Amino acid sequence: MFEKRQHLLYFSLFFILYELTVYLSNDMIMPAMPQVVREFQASNRHIGLSLSLFILGGSMLQIFLGPIADRIGKRKVMLAGVTLYLVATAFVPFSSSIGQFLTARFFQGMGSCFIFIGYAAIHELFDDAEAVKLTAMLSNTTVFAPLIGPVVGSAVISMFPWQSIFGIGFVLGCIAWLGLFTFMPRTEALKPPADLASIRASYLTIVRNKKFMAGILIAAMAITPLTAWIGLSPLIIMEHMGKSYGTYILYQLVIFSGFIISTMAIQKLGDGFSLTRLIRQGAGLAVIGMLGAGLVYRHGHLFIVCMFIFSAGFGLFNGALIRLSLTATGVSMNLTSSAMSLLYCVTIAGGVEIYNLVCAHFNYSLASYALFNVPLGVVIGICLLRFASKHDGQETALAQAPQAE
Repeated sequence: MFEKRQHLLYFSLFFILYELTVYLSNDMIMPAMPQVVREFQASNRHIGLSLSLFILGGSMLQIFLGPIADRIGKRKVMLAGVTLYLVATAFVPFSSSIGQFLTARFFQGMGSCFIFIGYAAIHELFDDAEAVKLTAMLSNTTVFAPLIGPVVGSAVISMFPWQSIFGIGFVLGCIAWLGLFTFMPRTEALKPPADLASIRASYLTIVRNKKFMAGILIAAMAITPLTAWIGLSPLIIMEHMGKSYGTYILYQLVIFSGFIISTMAIQKLGDGFSLTRLIRQGAGLAVIGMLGAGLVYRHGHLFIVCMFIFSAGFGLFNGALIRLSLTATGVSMNLTSSAMSLLYCVTIAGGVEIYNLVCAHFNYSLASYALFNVPLGVVIGICLLRFASKHDGQETALAQAPQAE
């Protein structure tokens, strides 16, 4: 029993490494993006577009991967996905135009399509409390990458050409592939060939589930401001504000450490913590942070403190929100996770491009980003509180049903 659990933990660690590698391959290149667009003689708008296409690539395969994983097992699908990421990453440095660079980044982003396979495996292999803690840790990697990505990326481009950043991603991806090949469970039995009609019916059941749809769309809206900041902050901080790489790195460290701290706090909680309480508390912090950032954007350091508060709030509610959404459908976790990943990535990609268009119109000023966050923060807060209240109402109704009988 101990050996099996240790095996699962090793699988989790190498999956975390793969997820971190995928996001690092994006975040390490961000400090170098002004250099990349200058080299290709392209406009600054391609910096945000590069991020949008990377995220959009991560939404292209999910609806197919769920049924395939049900048919042949998660392990084979996961290993194939890591291989796709490695091939695309190897091609990015050989781009000779901005079009080729963006195309390669789109296919590199497809590597993130397969991350949901690992999430689905974790939700099936662990109980509620452990799954939420691991989900929080996994989500942590998406924000830990912006913490170390700019630092590593800035250090690399100060000594080597920007192409070497993708060499680092390739090496880390190879290590992750070997670890997953060794430790990812092989226990799933093959299933009969999938019936397209039943797959369609399952997906319809998923998207018609109001709780699932609400939870995933809220989660996507909530992470969009942070994702847009990753893509646009090099222009906002270094180009428009005229700050140094050091200031850019410091701002990233402060903002995204909020997420790290809050998810570490979740790890310390006992097994009986309330998911809706995390959502409510996180919503409160997130709204305070967003509104505060909109009020004090003229003072850069105060703006960063408020974004730290928003990031901490997001870290509190994100894992609980995703857990309640994924378990709401009653359909295969593979199909549910694939639908989640598709909706999540498309929403974020669209949101980032809207941020890009708005900020480009105002020459990537800090004010344009901060003020655009204010109404979105209010909407996110209201949606989170309504989601938590509806879930509690459903739980109360279920608890009272046996008594009524």
